[in-house]
Amino acid sequence: MKKIFLSALAGLLISLSFPNTFLPFVYLGGFFILFMQVERAKNYREAFLQVFTAGFTFTVFSFYWIVFATSYYGDVSLPVSALMLVVFSAVFSLFQFVPFGTALYFLRKLKYYLFLAPFLWTALEVLREFFPFTGFPWNLLGYTLSYINPVAQVVSFGSVYSLSFLAVFFAVAMYLFYRDRTPASAGLVLFSILLFAGLFVWGKGRIGDYRDSGIPKNIAVIQGNITEDVKLDESSRLDVIAKYLSLIKKASEYPVDLIILPESAVPVYPLLEPADVYQLYFFDRLKEVKKPLLAGFDNLFYEGEELYLYNSVFLIDENGKPVDYYSKIKLVPFGEYVPSPFGFLRKLFPYLEGYDFFAGKEKKVLKYREFKIVPLVCFEAIFPVFVGEFSRRGNLIVNITNDAWFGRTSAPFQHFEMARVRAIENNRYLVRAANTGISAVINPVGKPVSTLNLFEEGIILDRVYLIEENSFWNSHYPLVALVFFLSFLLTLGTVLFLNLRKPVHKTV
Repeated sequence: MKKIFLSALAGLLISLSFPNTFLPFVYLGGFFILFMQVERAKNYREAFLQVFTAGFTFTVFSFYWIVFATSYYGDVSLPVSALMLVVFSAVFSLFQFVPFGTALYFLRKLKYYLFLAPFLWTALEVLREFFPFTGFPWNLLGYTLSYINPVAQVVSFGSVYSLSFLAVFFAVAMYLFYRDRTPASAGLVLFSILLFAGLFVWGKGRIGDYRDSGIPKNIAVIQGNITEDVKLDESSRLDVIAKYLSLIKKASEYPVDLIILPESAVPVYPLLEPADVYQLYFFDRLKEVKKPLLAGFDNLFYEGEELYLYNSVFLIDENGKPVDYYSKIKLVPFGEYVPSPFGFLRKLFPYLEGYDFFAGKEKKVLKYREFKIVPLVCFEAIFPVFVGEFSRRGNLIVNITNDAWFGRTSAPFQHFEMARVRAIENNRYLVRAANTGISAVINPVGKPVSTLNLFEEGIILDRVYLIEENSFWNSHYPLVALVFFLSFLLTLGTVLFLNLRKPVHKTV
């Protein structure tokens, strides 16, 4: 029972280093316990139980907001929502913690095997970008260090995955020093401290030396602060439309080059034919504004007898005419669609009933005059590789989202931090328009220059710069992957070579 408690404590400690608690370096204690439990396990069954418990506990504390979202807005009973969190936590642990711990368990007879741990953990995180379904790289370990913005500057070279690697490397160094108490292990800790300090000093200098460049543009970001129950209420459609029209008109009184609204902001269907009264009402009044608009819509239309529904971002010119749109590619499984093997769940969970969204087919940059906008809808902003490939063809990243589902839980803070890091990775201004917050304008070194906090109604008026110069990450991410792979092979070869020459290390 003591071992189970320690494993649960490990998961809790790791979770406390994420938003919105952000307790510095507490995750090190979690990995310390995890490494100790794996080394002391008497058999694989015991090792599996320890790492599974740690992963399960981490997920429960990091993703507890699933219960709030599904029970409060999804019309799912609280016990069933809690059961959903339990199932999700078990699956998440099986995808990240269990493979990591299992690999370490079978490698533990090798001396220096823990030097492989940063590679194993990071590789599993990268896999999560693509699998299961469309991927789910939420709460990557690098976000335990990214809030230290000078250190976060390294992501412009290796993305947040490089921070995840460093986070595990630091944990390995601290554990080896405790376990071995040798000059070599002390030297490793000293190296880790110097590396962290070096990155901090370099990053602080990078932030201090940053100067805006590119084409300046004035933008307005509207945060309507419309709660999800109002958005879901059909009788409130006209009120929501009127509210946004009022805010758009107010923003248009300033010399702005673009007005930006959140995801699914206005409850009209721009491509629906014949147009309904809501569509006509909104676009007729939009013509009076005489400002270009970027906004999210539930994009419903027919092609023949076939009904299509997309989660789209529309670019609308100053005459109120839609000129182009992008449809979300990375849909949320069990949120925006039900994967085909799990269709039976519709009968169990009311919020899954109705139409599924279709996934977009193309990473389309929305172009308007000098703007080359990289539109990211909701949780598309959490995918480092996806955004890296997308953003190098644009000069401004815009993330529209509706985090009202999460209330005042940690999820909006987690989501914001992940989006913020994308700005540094890709050397772009990132504009975030969130229905209930957190909306912000973030510069290419990750500084939020303007923000609207949770559940505030308002308009951000600020200047962005359209930047064409790419970062090392979004220009060379295949090279980063190759260097990572070759480094892993070199480390593995070195560990095997040293074990051929020296006695096998006995585990504690």
